[in-house]
Amino acid sequence: MCKNPLLEYNELSKIALRYVTQFKKITYMSLRPYLIIVIFALSGCSYIPFDKKDIDTQKIIEVIKESDIHSEKFSEFLLSKGFANSELPFKNWGLEELIYVQEFFNPQLKTAKMQWEFAQANEAISILYPPSSIGLEIGRETTNKELTKKIFGGGFTFTFESADKRLIRHELALNESQLALLNFQIAKWNLRTDLLNQLFNYIENQEFIKLTKTELRLKQSVMNMMKKRFDVGIASQIDLDRKIIMLGKTNKELLELQMEQSIMRNQLASLVGLDTQKFNLIPLNSKKITSILDEITVLYLKDKELLVLQEISLTKRLDLRKALSNYAIAEAKLKLEVAEQYPDYTFSPAYAYEFGTKLWSLGVDSILKSTNRNKAFINKAEKFRDLEASKVDTLQLTTINDIEALQLNFLNKFDDLRYSNQMIEIKNRLESQLAERFKKGLVDRMEFENEMINLIDISKNHHKAIYNLIRIGLMAERVLQEPIFTPNLKMHNEK
Repeated sequence: MCKNPLLEYNELSKIALRYVTQFKKITYMSLRPYLIIVIFALSGCSYIPFDKKDIDTQKIIEVIKESDIHSEKFSEFLLSKGFANSELPFKNWGLEELIYVQEFFNPQLKTAKMQWEFAQANEAISILYPPSSIGLEIGRETTNKELTKKIFGGGFTFTFESADKRLIRHELALNESQLALLNFQIAKWNLRTDLLNQLFNYIENQEFIKLTKTELRLKQSVMNMMKKRFDVGIASQIDLDRKIIMLGKTNKELLELQMEQSIMRNQLASLVGLDTQKFNLIPLNSKKITSILDEITVLYLKDKELLVLQEISLTKRLDLRKALSNYAIAEAKLKLEVAEQYPDYTFSPAYAYEFGTKLWSLGVDSILKSTNRNKAFINKAEKFRDLEASKVDTLQLTTINDIEALQLNFLNKFDDLRYSNQMIEIKNRLESQLAERFKKGLVDRMEFENEMINLIDISKNHHKAIYNLIRIGLMAERVLQEPIFTPNLKMHNEK
């Protein structure tokens, strides 16, 4: 049996039965108040009970460990995004695939979405009318232990809000809900940006590990040859020590790069929301990712005019839209404070039946508003609106300056890459010539490998030039807040 906060239904039933047995002749009119009470009690069955829900930390740990890219739920999620069954599971992992993993598994996104849903709940509350109340009175006058006349009455109160306060509160709640949605989208965008930057750093570091391993192998070979020469007396201790120091330095560089690679791998796992061990099973296609980043950066920025980039940023940036939403909230708050100048009214109609007499009454109440208090709150709301307007102007100016810096950096890094490409062409020619001379016996192996070691720096500088240009592309995404590397993914409109 559902319980009412006032009385249980069973108790009310007993009271009604007792009154019926005491009076053999009772009219419908006299019974009606009791029926109203019973109906009121029964309405308690629509109340929502409290449901206690404890946080199970052990279950949270298990959920994290059970997160798997091969799970059925994740497959269903990918199917809802338009993938075919034949494409699953992914065999070639690139940017889009990792972003989908992040969208599904990252707990921060789930929290941000819940905050937006909470704002939507407040939006639904804001449109409600002020609460009303109802009251009932029932009595009997007794004389000499005998029941005489019946007394009963009832009334209710309701509040009338002036100046459209309810509609203004709803407008405010709508703007706050929009702000929460933007916060969710910004969280989604920031996590995506962090993922792309960390992924890029990981791939860059991976490439330098390969080059350093090649350098280490060549220096190890040269050091071994130098040791043999030292052993037969045709090389000095100084020559040997120099090679040992150079080898040790390169070995230290390799260990540091490998340590950074492990840290980056763990950070990538956290960004996508997976256990590190499970993330390590994902076959990343580094060449595919690098080529996409490099190609799109050049294609997107090379021929873009400054005004076009500025227009894109001023219409796409989520933080600017958030600033505008904050301004709308400030204006709605000001509107509400202006409306609060006008008093609300409470009406209390009532009816009473006493000794055959019917009594009707109407009460009207209103809270007197303090003029000075209203002016102070309105002034505060106006200052707040002006503050939010200033933030919008500042952000627009910052965005325009960021775009100008972006374009200058791109042109500079693009020129660096062109120069580096020329150096790579020269390097490749030298390698071919050295290999030919070594083959003909014009140079010995030590001289040949020393020259190859010197040429590795050109390869490192070339990769730095490529990655510096890609960084400008990543900066472009961050400044424009537009997914230029994954144009097929809807980052802003998808809820």
